[in-house]
Amino acid sequence: MSAPAGSASAAVIVEAIAKGEGKQGFDTGHLSPEQFAARFCAAIGVQLPYSEFADIWCDIFAEQRDVTGLLDEIGKHADLVLLSNTDPLHFEYIRSHYGFLEKFGRLVLSYEVGHAKPAAQIFERALGKCAPGSRVIYFDDVPEYVSAARACGLPAEQFVDAAKLRRDLEQFGVLSRIGR
Repeated sequence: MSAPAGSASAAVIVEAIAKGEGKQGFDTGHLSPEQFAARFCAAIGVQLPYSEFADIWCDIFAEQRDVTGLLDEIGKHADLVLLSNTDPLHFEYIRSHYGFLEKFGRLVLSYEVGHAKPAAQIFERALGKCAPGSRVIYFDDVPEYVSAARACGLPAEQFVDAAKLRRDLEQFGVLSRIGR
């Protein structure tokens, strides 16, 4: 018996996302947005039109301007490659609502490459997008992904906030300490 639309609690939705194999399939391009929406809604016992699901699914983002504001400065000294576990709905939402994606010269998106962090294959794809011999540093807010990157030979740091990011970039020699 299905629950009426909107009756799933936030805890049920979070658990469905965390434990659902559908999200992994969506993030690696094995499920279309429509297939994922149908499976997700069935898993939590909610019936929603696809467009309503997509709106709700994408209504989770807020730009961290103190971080995205650093991208121009970083871009003066480094090639920016975005490596992201994401799905097509989230990615297109971000692209259409925020301008920071244009700062990245290359993108490695899990749903396009068929692998998601912490799999070594996605890190290998990202490294393949870098110029031969270039210095690389990887940042992620998920400790498991930082460890996975390091296991692949990438220097990696955990993202905590803009201040720590700046310090890490200064320490790595990407940003100058002058002018702070």
